[in-house]
Amino acid sequence: MASELLTVDGVWKRYGDHDALRDVRFHLESGEAVGYLGPNGAGKSTTFRILAGLTRPTRGSARVQGWDPYTDRVRALRRLGALVETPGVPPYLSGSDLLEYVAKVKAVSSGERRSAVRRAADAVGVADVLDRPFGTLSTGLARRMLLASTLVGEPEILLLDEPTLGLDPAARADLRHTLRALHKEGLTLLISTHLLDDVQEVCDRVLFLRNGTLVGDERVRLDGDGPDGRSRQTMALHFAAAVARESLTRAAGPDVEVTLDGPNDARLRFEGGDAAQTAILAGVIRSGLPLLTAATPEPDLARRYLERVGREDET
Repeated sequence: MASELLTVDGVWKRYGDHDALRDVRFHLESGEAVGYLGPNGAGKSTTFRILAGLTRPTRGSARVQGWDPYTDRVRALRRLGALVETPGVPPYLSGSDLLEYVAKVKAVSSGERRSAVRRAADAVGVADVLDRPFGTLSTGLARRMLLASTLVGEPEILLLDEPTLGLDPAARADLRHTLRALHKEGLTLLISTHLLDDVQEVCDRVLFLRNGTLVGDERVRLDGDGPDGRSRQTMALHFAAAVARESLTRAAGPDVEVTLDGPNDARLRFEGGDAAQTAILAGVIRSGLPLLTAATPEPDLARRYLERVGREDET
């Protein structure tokens, strides 16, 4: 049965005469993956700092499995892994040094630290670079090492602030795959990001934040889900001549849902991001079908973001 692991109850945070957060209320249940979306200055990082015990609310309360992360930090952090903003890691520290330091902070016993570090590194595929100085790691490996640091001690909840920041498309896709795998293993995730694809591909639910106020709490996928609950993307194709549905299905692949909107027009629905879309288009072109144009309609999540939050220069 689902239970609340993380609770934010009527939280306000004031800096001088500015309210960074205004009466924010939400909770995460066990096994959820929740996106936290909003423009710069909306209050996302402030929320994460409160949940990680780095600052305390001006009013209201935050709880990690019932513990206040500021006043009961040790007990809260045992249940929580946090990547807040971009931590500065000395370039000469090895990955092993970093993870063992986190294990010590999280009160992992000295006899268990080495195995705790190994398990965390294995989970995100960085075990073979643990001895390398952090400054020699590629951006992708460095982000993975930081993600490994959140897994030390086998927490139940991960707070991830811009986890794919600065990654190229391939590394971003790899890290999203890792996050989906962690979620399937039962971890509860709260992900703050500017990248809607991170939320679309990983999360079940999304919170919209504007000017320190929560303005939406919704399911990520309102309709059109695949049979396993994963989000499906849509692509509209227009052909120079009529095409048969069977021919287009063979060209696009067995996992693509094909709908004809007319003799020359079709909609394809599929799972995955840019790589999946590229592979489908390549198959259609190789088949010799007379493709003229391909377009991707604005995703539903992007539309809802603009409706609830607006454009960044308006907030």
